[in-house]
Amino acid sequence: MSLEPFTSFLALRHERLLRDPEGTQRTVLARLLPRVKGSAVANALGLRGDESFAEFLQVPSQPYSFYAPFVQQVLHGDHYAFGNDPIVALGETSGSQGAPKLIPHTNDSLGSIKRFAERVLLYQLREGKHYIPHFTKWLAVTASTRVRREGGIPIGFISGLMYDIARKKRGNSVLPSPAVAAVADWDERIERAVAEAWDKKIGTLLGVPAYLMRFLEAAATNANGIPLGSVWPMLGRICYSGTSIAPYQAQMEQMIGRPLVTRSLYTATEGSFAAELDDRDSGDMELMVDLAVFAFRDIDHPRSTPVAAWEVMRGRRYEVLVTTLAGLIQYEIGDVLEVTETRPLRVRVVGRTTEEINIATEKLSVPQALATIDKVARHAALHRDHFVVTPDPTNPKRHVWIVECCESASEVEIARLIDEALASVNPSYAALRQGNSMLHHPRVIVAGPKAFDSYICAGFGKHGQFKFRHLFTDARTLARAPGLEGFAASLGVA
Repeated sequence: MSLEPFTSFLALRHERLLRDPEGTQRTVLARLLPRVKGSAVANALGLRGDESFAEFLQVPSQPYSFYAPFVQQVLHGDHYAFGNDPIVALGETSGSQGAPKLIPHTNDSLGSIKRFAERVLLYQLREGKHYIPHFTKWLAVTASTRVRREGGIPIGFISGLMYDIARKKRGNSVLPSPAVAAVADWDERIERAVAEAWDKKIGTLLGVPAYLMRFLEAAATNANGIPLGSVWPMLGRICYSGTSIAPYQAQMEQMIGRPLVTRSLYTATEGSFAAELDDRDSGDMELMVDLAVFAFRDIDHPRSTPVAAWEVMRGRRYEVLVTTLAGLIQYEIGDVLEVTETRPLRVRVVGRTTEEINIATEKLSVPQALATIDKVARHAALHRDHFVVTPDPTNPKRHVWIVECCESASEVEIARLIDEALASVNPSYAALRQGNSMLHHPRVIVAGPKAFDSYICAGFGKHGQFKFRHLFTDARTLARAPGLEGFAASLGVA
C-alpha cells in the first residue's frame, strides 16, 4: 500500500521552493538580517540589517577564527552575541586540524535540521514500498550522542543534536535507543546497537559509510553465516554523508544479499544543506535554498566577489560560503561544490578548499601529513617533502603512503612510525584507529632517491611552475598524474 498521491502533493511545496533559488534565497535573507541586526557579530562585520542581496554578497567571508571570540562570549553568558535569537546549543567538530570548533545553533537553526529530516523522510515515503502498513525503522550509526553542558549551553557532536531531533520527530522508529547511542566506546556502542536492532524492522541505515560498514561487519559476525538480508528483510536503503559510499557499496550489498538504494546527504556541524532526494537527482544533491543563505566563489578566481545561488553556472566549481540561521555570516565552511543543475540547484561535493583525505571522517590535511613525515624523518632517512598519500585502493580502511628514502628502509617500520606520528597530530585518526575499528594500519611504499623527479619535471613542463601535491583523494587520480604513472602497479590500480 502506498501513500500516493498524498506524498506527491506534499512534495510539490518543497519542489516550488527548490526550483526558485532566487525568490527563496531573497526570502531567507530578508528574514535573517533583522535577526542579527545590532548583535556583536553584525557590528563587527559592519552589517546594518537592511542590506540588499547585492550588498550582502560584498560582506567579506570569514573563517572560524573570526567567530571563535563570539563563541566564547556565549560560553560566558552572552547568549545573544550572534543575534536576537539566543544560542541554545553548540555543535562540536572533531578537532582534526587543531582545537575543536564550537558551532552556534539557535532554535531556528536546529529547526532547519528538523525540516531537512522531514524532507528526506517525505521523499523516502514517496518512493518507498515498506511504509504502509509496515512502518520500518531508521538506524543511525554515528559518533556518540553524549552531550555535555558548559556555561549553561549543551555541547556535543552534531550527530547528537540531530539524533535528538530525529527521535523527537520519529520517536522509537529511530534506533539505537538513547542509552545505546550515548555510549562513548565505539566497539561497545556498535555491539549494543547490533543487539538492539536484531529483531527490529530496520529499513534504513544512516551514517558515514565507514561507520555503516563497521556496523554491518559486527552484524555479520553476530549472524554466524546467516545472510543479513534474512535478519533484516526490509533493509534496502542507506542515507550517507561525509565520504563517498563507492568503496563500500558492493561489499554492503553482498553482505545484505540485495541491491541497495543509496542517497547522499550534505550535512555538517553548521547544518544540513543538501540531499539526494530521489532517482531524478542521479546521484547529485539538491541544495536546500530555504534552510540557509549560500554564496559561491568561483574556485578558479579566488579573489572574485561571490555570486548568489541563482547566478551560478552549470559545470563550474565553487567554494561555498554559508550564512546560517544561527548567525554565522558568509562563513567559510571549506567545501568545494560542482554545480550540475541550476533549477533546482543540484550540486556534488568535490573537495575541500584545503584538500583533505577523508576515509572515515579523519580529515587528514596537508599540514598534518607534513608534520607526520617530519616526525618520522627524525628516525628514518625520508625526504621531508617528497611523499604522497592516498586512500588505499586495495583496502578502503587505510591510507597508503609513498615515501622517498635515500637509503634502504623497512616498509613495516616506516608504517609503524607514520601510524604513531599521525595519531599524535590528528586526534580523530587516533580515535578511529583504536582496535582497527574504522581505520587500519597504513600501508607504505618506499621509493628510492629521485623517485619523484619525473613528477616534478612534468609539473614544470606543464605549468611553468610546480607545487608538489601531497594528498590525492583517490589512487586512480594519483596514478593518472603526469610523472606518477609508475606507481600504479604498486598501488594496485589497473
